[in-house]
Amino acid sequence: MPFDTLLPAALHGALTDQLPAPTALAFAALALVAAYAIFALVGFGSAMVASGPLAAVMPVPRIIPLLALLDCAGAAGRGWRQRRHIDRAQLLRLVPTMALGQALGIALLGRLPGHWLAAALGLFILAYGLWGLWQPRPPALLLRWGGVCGVIGGIFGGLFGSGGFLYAAYLSRQPLEREVFRATQAVLMALSTGLRVILCALAGLLDPSLLLLALLAVPPMLLGTWLGHHLDLRLSPERFLRLLNGTLAAAGLGLLARAALG
Repeated sequence: MPFDTLLPAALHGALTDQLPAPTALAFAALALVAAYAIFALVGFGSAMVASGPLAAVMPVPRIIPLLALLDCAGAAGRGWRQRRHIDRAQLLRLVPTMALGQALGIALLGRLPGHWLAAALGLFILAYGLWGLWQPRPPALLLRWGGVCGVIGGIFGGLFGSGGFLYAAYLSRQPLEREVFRATQAVLMALSTGLRVILCALAGLLDPSLLLLALLAVPPMLLGTWLGHHLDLRLSPERFLRLLNGTLAAAGLGLLARAALG
């Protein structure tokens, strides 16, 4: 089949019919640029930022596999470059329970109705944004056990595409040097997203139309990463976190409103 007929057919399987394909693609590209600019700044958060806007132009169960493919490609390179500095003990503590949590999250992702999944995603994003505005750090009790963070982060990763904030919060409470923290977080994200891609494939959530859409999403992902590195030189961490959490809360409210209106 020629590419000029393959592309519209593939996009029809990946996007909703709410917007024309060119408009939907442009909207999705802007969301991905913003999401990966934030990912470059803080090392996580791409799914939380992109999920709300993307839910307006594509079915929610397809968003998580799409972002898993993009995150895996980006995180794998960073993890490989920094592999010599990782704390293997922390990885051994987190990865098994993370895998269990992701399996549970992916199983739910393939079975929950789209309407309820959109509402749950909106509630999750709203709650995280409001919590970040009120108290930037998760409860200390949660961060004492790597296994608990692994399971909960894995469920969030499988179901909502974002468990990285819990891993980063847990590692930040450990006696790690800055270089070791960055390396361990990068490798952990690479393993997390790679496992998510495998689980999505086993659950039948990957198909040619989604793979094609992921290829189309690579340029906005790279542009967002480039912007994130440049913004890092101009925006203070405190102002950035306030902006991020306020944006997340607004995106969660918008997604809840969309789910309520059906």
